[in-house]
Amino acid sequence: MKRLVLVISLIITGLSIKAQDGEYHVRIHGQQNKGIILDAPVSSIDSMFVNPTANNPIKVRTTDNLYSFDCSEVDSLTFPFIPTGSGDIVYINYNGTSAEVINPYPATQVIVTVNGAKVSITSLGSDNITYALSGTANPGRFTIESVTTPTIVLNGVSLTNPTGKAMDLTCDAGVILQIADGTTNSLRDGTDSDKKAALMSNSDLLVQGNGTLNVTSFVKHPIKVKGICTINSGNFVITSDVTDVNGLSADSTLVINGGSFNITMNGDISKGIKCDNNMTVNGGDFTIVAAGNTVLKTVNNQNVPSYCTAIKCDNDININGGTFNITLPTSNQGGKSISVDGNIAITGGTFDILTQGDGAAYTVTGSTKDSYTSSCLKCDGNMEILGGNFLLRSTGAGGKGIDSGGTMKIGLENASNDDLILNVTTSGERITVEAGSGGGWWPGGEGEYANPKAIKADSNMTINSGNITVNCTQTQNEGGDCIESNAVLTINGGNIEAYSKKDDAINAASQLILNGGTYYAHSDANDGTDCNGTMHINGGFFISNGSRSPEEGFDCDNNQFKITGGTAIGTGGGTSDPTASVCTQPSMKINTQHGYAIQILKSDGTVVCTYQCPTFTGGGGGPGGGNSMVMLFTDPQLQQGQTYTIKYNGTISGGTEWNGYYTGNVTYSGGQSTTATLNSMYTTVNAGGNGW
Repeated sequence: MKRLVLVISLIITGLSIKAQDGEYHVRIHGQQNKGIILDAPVSSIDSMFVNPTANNPIKVRTTDNLYSFDCSEVDSLTFPFIPTGSGDIVYINYNGTSAEVINPYPATQVIVTVNGAKVSITSLGSDNITYALSGTANPGRFTIESVTTPTIVLNGVSLTNPTGKAMDLTCDAGVILQIADGTTNSLRDGTDSDKKAALMSNSDLLVQGNGTLNVTSFVKHPIKVKGICTINSGNFVITSDVTDVNGLSADSTLVINGGSFNITMNGDISKGIKCDNNMTVNGGDFTIVAAGNTVLKTVNNQNVPSYCTAIKCDNDININGGTFNITLPTSNQGGKSISVDGNIAITGGTFDILTQGDGAAYTVTGSTKDSYTSSCLKCDGNMEILGGNFLLRSTGAGGKGIDSGGTMKIGLENASNDDLILNVTTSGERITVEAGSGGGWWPGGEGEYANPKAIKADSNMTINSGNITVNCTQTQNEGGDCIESNAVLTINGGNIEAYSKKDDAINAASQLILNGGTYYAHSDANDGTDCNGTMHINGGFFISNGSRSPEEGFDCDNNQFKITGGTAIGTGGGTSDPTASVCTQPSMKINTQHGYAIQILKSDGTVVCTYQCPTFTGGGGGPGGGNSMVMLFTDPQLQQGQTYTIKYNGTISGGTEWNGYYTGNVTYSGGQSTTATLNSMYTTVNAGGNGW
């Protein structure tokens, strides 16, 4: 025994000299896969004592502590060279079906259990400890319980656990997951797993580092975080084919500041990113394919649709930046790209979103029918789209571009229009929920339909700024409003172009207020601008083209139509008449023909308006038709009591044209002319047509 102690002493003495780039350590390896139970620099060793016949026969005294071990605990003794700066890191190196743990901390502080390649750590120390994982194992697992905040470094590790979680983190004070720069890491569960995730954090999780993490789940969620999840960086590749799972699932608050996310969810009802609480996105690159279908679930004896969604938030979401490339292919019928149960506010970011699946009608219960449809942006609460660059397309039947269950605000007040680029297109046909029963104005009766909508709010909508382009291009049936508010629509600013093939370009249920901005609204088969309540034009510049009679450029039925300012040109088979008693700015109703060029001049020859009337391309929505067109015109240059010349059926050349409206050095030649004196706030003029 004295000889053994002497040999150990000589070894320690020989290794005690520190090198510039590191030094040798004494490591005692435990029996039964317990890993390293003592790691100490040779320079810190004061003495070692070995006596197999005594209690705690192996004693190691360092400059700080005295350690005692029973012989039955010890498997072997090694003297590795440890590079400078790595002595405070616990290393876990996986190798096929086994794992080696290098633990520089006392066994009473960091308890290590190794079973094959399944490593369990219990940390009882007061210091935050770093754990570095590397290598490959199948089956393999890493589990940690800690009273402090550990840092888990993924340094080129690949773990597959066929029967459960590949990584399980339970840390009272949260955990830091560091994806080492330049490394590729993989975590997988298996088809026999009975757990809820491949990567599970049972507490708060902070993710950083610029390496790559591939996570695949065959049974449940690839990543699940029960606490607050904050992601600053990292490159995530997340894949799952399982039904009703979430690629990244956060039970609490989710904050994403950066990183890249390549997520593919093929299972029905699945979600790419799912947050049960509030979610904030300040940056990051998101490429998400949500290919699973919608499933009808039975809840309280009623059928309720559950969707496959790219990003789903159960509360409020704020998006301040990031790049979003989201695709819902034809296999995803009725799914949502970004869906929020609460409110959504977007102040920046780039969005390229495509939904392709058809919606469908279904039976809720008994004779009650309903429908579900896909949407690019959907919220049950209020929506604010204040900045960013959007390309949103929905091609499936009944598809929606932007759909708010509450109010909607587009653009900031007095902001540059270039701060918001909003391009929305729908091309799917409407869905028949209940067929018409016959009779009524239209053949076959009203019926109930799920119509495609480009931008829709169930409550008030306000547009303040932005460059907004909206197209609804379905070809078979009526349906497809470009911009619709089911309450009050107020336009204060922005540059808007809205084109609908089969329905209204602009629609408001109870009131339309135009205070500023510029818009061009055109419908091939319905009203250019339609309001079922009162309409006020107070400022701005608006061109609105409706179809043949009975469709109109500006239609507010028989409700009050008040004009106090702004420039507006409305063409169609007819027009709602401004209410002269409440108007403070005159207007003209010009009966003409479609395709005619119109020029309006003051008595001194000053040009007030030069406009090329459009040509009807579709039929109206009811009886009537023909080529007669009504042009409603108002402008601050019109003054009551003044006489104006109206030229028609001529030719326009030169100048600068915007949707038929000419400015600059314009030449008008040929045609006929008439004069009109504005003796009222609303004057009818015949310029080659009879109106409706």
